[in-house]
Order: sequence, then structure tokens, then C-alpha cells
Amino acid sequence: MTIIIAFIIGLAFGMIPFSYIIGRIKGVDITLTGSGNIGATNLGRTCGFGYFLLGFILDAVKGLIPVLLARTFMWPGIAAGLGAILGHVFNPFFRFRGGKGVSTTIGVTLGLVPLSFAISLAAWILVYLLTFIVSVASLGLAVVLPIAAFILKEGTMLDRIFIILVSLLIVFAHRANIGRLIRKQEPKTIFWRRKA
Repeated sequence: MTIIIAFIIGLAFGMIPFSYIIGRIKGVDITLTGSGNIGATNLGRTCGFGYFLLGFILDAVKGLIPVLLARTFMWPGIAAGLGAILGHVFNPFFRFRGGKGVSTTIGVTLGLVPLSFAISLAAWILVYLLTFIVSVASLGLAVVLPIAAFILKEGTMLDRIFIILVSLLIVFAHRANIGRLIRKQEPKTIFWRRKA
């Protein structure tokens, strides 16, 4: 029963479309601009770097809070984290089309395996600064995160298996981006060149 409760709490947090809400406050419907995605990256492309950062942080927080809540009540943090990620990626308010799940995954992993999170976030930043392609940085994070968790033996074995599954979900969510990368059509995104 605690697994179901934790999952539902995570799902409820995950479905909060922070980046979409921020866009609407600014007077922009991000589902009608850029990629049409409701994640922080599309918000940043549309509104600027400051808005990207705000959306990114809030999407991470909605992954972190349910994990911390679950652990406070001795409920399974994995169930809460899974709910948050699925709620974000398959948002029922947007015809089950949400964000790519990277920022929410970052929040979840911060709660579960904080050191591995720090390493994978550093990898994301490094790859982004080398390529300026957000999808490549996100795929790099998806690769580094489970490797770091297993090398460091951080969390339980179940936590580490969960991290692998989440990383595979990130790759799946980026399948269209991978196709564009293969065709060399994936755009670079340099947020700070845009006016916020």
C-alpha cells in the first residue's frame, strides 16, 4: 500500500507543468513554439536562459520533493521517483506528451544517489558546453548516471537498477533527437544569446 501511495504522490508532483505555467505567465504558449515540448529546454529556447534555469530547477524540485517525502514516512523513494518521472514525461494534461524527464530525473537522483547525481550533472554541463546541444548533454547524463551509481555502489541495488531503467527512459524520450543527431539536423541551443 505504501508503494501505491508514494507512487501517486510522485505522479501528482510530476504532472505539474512548471515550464508551461511560466511560459503562460510570460504570455507564451510553449506548446505552440519551438519543439512544442512543455519542458525547460523549450521554455529556454522560447523565453531565454533565465526562464530555462527557473523551469529546470522547478522540474528538478518536483522530482526531489516526493522522494524526500516518501523517505520521511519510510515509504519507497523509488516508487515516488518513478511516479514523478512518469507524470512529467507522460503528462495526461497534455495528451500524455510531457517533457523529456531529464530535470525531474535529476531531482529524483539527488534524493536517491546524491554523489552520482553530482557527477552526472557535471557531465551534462561539460557535454553541453562542448557541443551546445542539449539532447547530447542529456544523453551523456543518462550514460554517466548509472555507471557512477554502480562504481560508487551508492544506494541499494534496487536503487541502482531503478537508475538504469530511468536512464533508458531518458534515451527513449530522446528517440526523435537521436534521429536528428544521426541526420546532423539537431540544433544547437545557446540560451544566453536570447533575450529573457
